[in-house]
Amino acid sequence: MQIGLFPRPHQLPAAVSDFVGREELLQSVVDLLTPLPQVVLLTGPVGTGKTTHAVHAAHRVANGHFPDGQLFVRLRGCTPYEVLGRFLSSFGLSVPGDFAARLSAYRDAVAHQSLLLVLDDATSVEQVTALLPHSPGCAVLVTSRHRLRLPHVIDVGPVEPAQAIALLGKQIGVSRVSGEASSADALVSILDGSPLALRIAGARLAARPHWPISLLVDQLSGPHGCLDALTHGGLSVRARLEETAGDLSLHARRLLGLLAGVGARRLPSWAPVAVFGDGRGQSAVDELVSSHLVSVSGGDYVVPPLVREFAAQASPEALQRVLGGWLHLLDHARSALYGGDFSIVRGSAVREVVRPDPLLRTDPLAWLEASSSSLCEAVELAASAGLDELSWELAHRLVTLFETCSDYDGWQRTHDVALAACSANVRGTAVLRCSLASLHISQSRYDIAREMTVLAKDVFEDLGDLAGLGLAYRNLGIVSRSSGQFVETRRWYQRGLAVYERLGDPVGQASVLQNLAQVDLYDGDPAGALARLRAALHVCDRVFPQRVLAQINYRLGKLLSAVGQHDQAFDALTAALDLARSARDRRGESFVLYLLGCTEFSRGRLGSARTFLHDAAAICESNFDVVGAARARLELASLYRACGETQLAGELEATARAVYSEFGLKPAMGDLIFQM
Repeated sequence: MQIGLFPRPHQLPAAVSDFVGREELLQSVVDLLTPLPQVVLLTGPVGTGKTTHAVHAAHRVANGHFPDGQLFVRLRGCTPYEVLGRFLSSFGLSVPGDFAARLSAYRDAVAHQSLLLVLDDATSVEQVTALLPHSPGCAVLVTSRHRLRLPHVIDVGPVEPAQAIALLGKQIGVSRVSGEASSADALVSILDGSPLALRIAGARLAARPHWPISLLVDQLSGPHGCLDALTHGGLSVRARLEETAGDLSLHARRLLGLLAGVGARRLPSWAPVAVFGDGRGQSAVDELVSSHLVSVSGGDYVVPPLVREFAAQASPEALQRVLGGWLHLLDHARSALYGGDFSIVRGSAVREVVRPDPLLRTDPLAWLEASSSSLCEAVELAASAGLDELSWELAHRLVTLFETCSDYDGWQRTHDVALAACSANVRGTAVLRCSLASLHISQSRYDIAREMTVLAKDVFEDLGDLAGLGLAYRNLGIVSRSSGQFVETRRWYQRGLAVYERLGDPVGQASVLQNLAQVDLYDGDPAGALARLRAALHVCDRVFPQRVLAQINYRLGKLLSAVGQHDQAFDALTAALDLARSARDRRGESFVLYLLGCTEFSRGRLGSARTFLHDAAAICESNFDVVGAARARLELASLYRACGETQLAGELEATARAVYSEFGLKPAMGDLIFQM
């Protein structure tokens, strides 16, 4: 049976008046529906405007391409049996009681017709397949919050900020938006470009013309979150999220709560299995991704802020497993860079054994750089949850990254956060103070470094903590050397060496030995310095820590230069430069370049000397190392003076000496070891 000319159903809802089109997206839908009708799925998260776009696209093509009518139905909560009955009634046909009879009557009715079907808010592919017409003239436009297995899929995401502002302007007036531009921008940012959330916010503001936009921004930014404020009339973001979560399996819903409860902006690829506790976490997260409740970005999982607020379940165990996974990977990265778990203080935080990704296995430093924001966030999450042991261990391990990248802000920020969490953790506080002292040493702030190290040392001595004492004694040796107290310097370094020998820590031993070699050189004992440097190289034989070997070769080059063996010094420094660059140690590279410049100057090679010194100064400036830059400029002043450029030499020297004066340094003391 085929339907006649009448009735022809025209069931499309009216298009919304304040529609802000994403023309490229809309055109892609139209292009798929015409001239050859297709089955097209619009899919995306809650509130991104899937239905709105489907209705607009349907109106655009309805009369010109589908003259026999347009059917519209919201599938959520409906069975194919019920929908077939509605469609048959729309055609003016009788509705059989049997499902098979209904399906047969429906297929007969749509045969050879040009119909457009809009199947809105499908929850499963089974809801759709029974309704697909077999007529080549019919097109089907499906919307779903789930990624269904259909031929043509178009993703509908959040609107761009400019479109969001335009949508808000259509609701409350352009002048009101432009009059509070910064508050409007903040509102758009909070709502993450969700058209549904923006419509609700706009409707609330339109109903309250006396409200400034900033008042709603304050409500949405409050401690109770956004969702309770994102409701107006029959619209509610929470209700839509509840519907979507109701489509999930029990495992997926549980995992969503656990992932949201972690509170991280991004979660690593191993997190679902870690927080769920077994391999079912992977299939569950796949379901969440298909439902657009979790997205994938750069291999990480992202739970959007509104979903986090909706689904978060307090689960200390899940958070600890994720943080323990990060700590396990940080241990792995540092051990790979230093040849073992050396020159570090280990706490009692439980590690979660997770599999390192390929980048971590092949290039630990690149992995650290790529993961830096998530790792820093992990410190904050641990501190916020009162997990002080995890917080200080994560912060302490991250120094490997901060030193290499000269990220002094990240170093300070993470340690301040962890310190606040460690108010009752004496050992953790001592470790963080010692670590911050190393930061101050890197910035030539030796008085503060001494004060913090002494506080840490006293705690470590009371606890009998050898690993902590090794770090403290080495720091005290460095700050003593900065003030020219070489007897005290030697005493602290010798204590540090004894500690690292007792611990069997070759990296710690090598670090202290090459520092002692510098003291020997100051004391006029180049033979003793050479013996110590050879011993340092020997203890590093089996572990090959690139940064430490760069330091040793740097010291060796300095020693050889001091005794006039400039060719051999140049070779050692070139090796040090290669090692520092391989380790991507920019601070260490600047020290080696400086000494190469000095060596070339001593050999009368003024052109290459100038290049090395300028490169050293440039790296120091990029690292905010004002003392290192001043040291390079002071040497450049001597070089320019030797070239007869006295005015430029005088300007450089004045600038450099001003920096030395500011930090209370003498020029001879500016040559300080780059730290591990």
